[in-house]
Amino acid sequence: MYFQTKILFVSFIATVIISIFVIPILRRLKVGQIERDDGPESHFKKQGTPTMGGIIIAIGIIIGTIGGYIYYAPREPEVAKNILPLLFITIGFGIIGFIDDFKKLVLKDTTGLKPAYKMLGLLIISVAYTLYLTKGIHLGTETFIPFAKNYITLPMILYIPFVIFVMLGTTNAINLTDGIDGLSTSISAIITTCLTVIAIILDVKEVIIFGSIIVGACLGFLIFNLNTAKVFMGDTGSLLLRRNNISNSIIFKNAINIINYSLNTSTRNFICSITGGIF
Repeated sequence: MYFQTKILFVSFIATVIISIFVIPILRRLKVGQIERDDGPESHFKKQGTPTMGGIIIAIGIIIGTIGGYIYYAPREPEVAKNILPLLFITIGFGIIGFIDDFKKLVLKDTTGLKPAYKMLGLLIISVAYTLYLTKGIHLGTETFIPFAKNYITLPMILYIPFVIFVMLGTTNAINLTDGIDGLSTSISAIITTCLTVIAIILDVKEVIIFGSIIVGACLGFLIFNLNTAKVFMGDTGSLLLRRNNISNSIIFKNAINIINYSLNTSTRNFICSITGGIF
């Protein structure tokens, strides 16, 4: 656990330092929060607060992941390899959110990224990630149904679109809370901490590492996001963090291919189902 604690502090410090430099740039670009006039009056004072702060979280995550990869590549190359798909889908969704934020706030295009284009981009990333899990590392399709207390094994032709549907269907689960000081960031930190603790119990190293990195980045960003918030994450951060939660849940099953014990298989399918449903 010593390295995981260190990598958490690395992403935390990196995010804090990046925030100090990026927030003034966002202010100069005048990429401010836009409040609806039919919302609570207490929110009007947030008008103009720099947003697109998800860029800060993304850079902090990338720095932490590079550190984790460099550390594990010569020691446990399989673990290092399994960190990369988590980074890919997390940053991939963040990029889609960034394009939307950039068009709205920098180019002053109020429509932002057209919904059809946005969903197409998210779909491409989700398909690539799901195919990697199922075809690249041969993730099984056995899934635990909590209310039935039973396992079902879906045909691959059904399992792949089902996973993609879940990933796309939960896209907006975090950005609906963004705009309230510290809310999205603190919730994301708590959710990721929960998944990371479960990973520690089950000794799923890739989730422990990536979860630690995410928690560090969220806490670093939270310093500037608490009341009164100096920056909001925007779609860049909300899409990025939501996809991290789902991908961390799914990766519990991926680890089965590294630790081939039937008990772990059952437990991780159960954990994947429960955490995916709750979060």
